[in-house]
Amino acid sequence: MLDLASTYAFDSTESFAKASEEKVGAGYVYTRWANPTVDAFEAAVADLEGAQDAEAFASGMAAISTVLLAECSAGDRIVAARQLYGGTFELLSQTLPRYGIQTTFCDVADHASIEDALDGAKLLYCETIGNPRVQVADIPALAKLARAAGVPLLVDNTFASPVLCRPLEHGATASIHSATKFLGGHNDLIGGVVCAEPGVIERMRHIAREFGAVLSPFNAWLALRGIATIHLRVLRASESALLVAQALAEHPGVSAVFYPMLDGDPGRALAERLLGGYGGGMLAFDVAGGKEQAGRFQEELKVVQRAASLGGTRSLIVHAASVTHTQLDAEQLAAAGISEGFCRLSVGIEDPEDLITDLVEALDRAG
Repeated sequence: MLDLASTYAFDSTESFAKASEEKVGAGYVYTRWANPTVDAFEAAVADLEGAQDAEAFASGMAAISTVLLAECSAGDRIVAARQLYGGTFELLSQTLPRYGIQTTFCDVADHASIEDALDGAKLLYCETIGNPRVQVADIPALAKLARAAGVPLLVDNTFASPVLCRPLEHGATASIHSATKFLGGHNDLIGGVVCAEPGVIERMRHIAREFGAVLSPFNAWLALRGIATIHLRVLRASESALLVAQALAEHPGVSAVFYPMLDGDPGRALAERLLGGYGGGMLAFDVAGGKEQAGRFQEELKVVQRAASLGGTRSLIVHAASVTHTQLDAEQLAAAGISEGFCRLSVGIEDPEDLITDLVEALDRAG
């Protein structure tokens, strides 16, 4: 059902006043407070994640910003994995400090450093599969560290999607998504969502209503359409991504390939255990020769498109340092494992042989 109304009429002044006071649960008043289509999307994602409740937002970054502001105040400190989406890294390192919220960054696999940093911290934040180096986080181990420190673990589950991982089942407090990506799946909407227990959601709900970064009904409807095929799309993309990663690993024009299910990848055991033996639809690789060579290679592509975002039906490629992680300086890029020739590839649902042919021929033509 698509309900595009922004405001709702009432039969009586009493029911209008009651609904306006309670905002949620006593009838629909104004779509910034609640909307039937958005509610349906929240319920669907909560069900996918095995969560009690969910709250939807205008974008993935709106979801991340709101949950952090709901859990932190001036004077608090966050511990976060260093391997994060560039926008999230900038939020934590540049924007939140202006409001008195600091962040300590640690390598997601350095559990000793994370444990030390959690002393006196407010929360722990990571991504199930790190953007863009696709490292798999050991969520059960991180959840154990968070519990010992008495803090929540917030996990951005966008790269994995609930098809491959449900972080709440592994001890996370909240699972966050950019609904723009695998949930929506068609590159035609912007949205975000957080799944958690009702207490966490209620704290977020107040901020969402006051700041106004709520999901539009039409985008909620588009995301519901995407959810109908998410299992088919994610599994297809994951199977194709492994084939593509294996082909790229054999090409002399590629100096390194990063994909959790490749033989020898340090994340393979975690992918087997946490992701059901899949590596997801995202992979990354270093083009030998650096930035200029990576640019020549991308310009030769015919099937794979040069575009931001991920998780859709079409395969998209970006040069990470120039597009998704421009917020990081050279030292921070190196610390995150992003080289000058580093490319992030979102594998779609095209024929994997077509993708492999396109990538290999582009590498060959680029020299």
